[in-house]
Amino acid sequence: MPRMDKILRSIFILLLLSPATGFGQGKKEVWRYEGPRFGIDVSRFLMPTIQKATKSAFEIQADYPYKGNFFPTVEAGYQSVDDLKDTFHYTNKGAYGRIGVDMNINKFESLSDNDLVFVGFRYGFSRFSQETLAASYTNYWGTIQSPFPKSNLNAHWAELVFGLKGELLPNIFFGWSVRAKFLLASTKDPHVTPYVIPGLGYTSSEVPFDFSVTVAYRIPLIKTKKLPKALKSARPNRTDSDKDEELDPNDPNNPNNNTNGYGGGQRGRNNQVY
Repeated sequence: MPRMDKILRSIFILLLLSPATGFGQGKKEVWRYEGPRFGIDVSRFLMPTIQKATKSAFEIQADYPYKGNFFPTVEAGYQSVDDLKDTFHYTNKGAYGRIGVDMNINKFESLSDNDLVFVGFRYGFSRFSQETLAASYTNYWGTIQSPFPKSNLNAHWAELVFGLKGELLPNIFFGWSVRAKFLLASTKDPHVTPYVIPGLGYTSSEVPFDFSVTVAYRIPLIKTKKLPKALKSARPNRTDSDKDEELDPNDPNNPNNNTNGYGGGQRGRNNQVY
């Protein structure tokens, strides 16, 4: 038994002193992870401090990578507004949704590079209700204050989007975007034109602009060694063979039609078969 103890002790010492194979000796293997990304627009919580009206809202977002540089996107939210002014008291609330796609215009530099610079498009739809509890207006009999009944409405619009998304920590993203919005259609209220549309914004501007600040988490379902290729330009680069085909065979500047005895023409005569 003492001999066995010495053998075990020697093996233990050798293991400690010998380099540990596969632990810190080779290069760390790098993979690329992709998958669905779920986020929340934190800017919606800042709106009550920026705008005078009593406003509450929340919005969630999700996207999924397609062919590396395209990200089909879904967004949904809810918003309520209670705006009290000297001449009116207006309330509005409803849900909205958007679908669209973002296109990455940034080149990925490595497998671990997941930062995006994107442009995108959205189609938006909202169902909401509005009510004017009091409104002052002037007519032949003077200034009158009157309420208007509750109306249920809907609206459709389109958005152009530009933004950034950066990976702060593994699978945790922070980003922002700016949006130009274009109202396509809206049901009419016979009494009051919608003052604000959930998801679109205030209707006082012909092209409302909005911004979002997003924190998102990606579920790393896809593990790959393939780096997405950067999007090609609208006009592809010409290959050498394409250029040769466009050269005029009768052009003296064509290198394939050299007639000075030292170019391709001389070689062509020497290769003739008699």
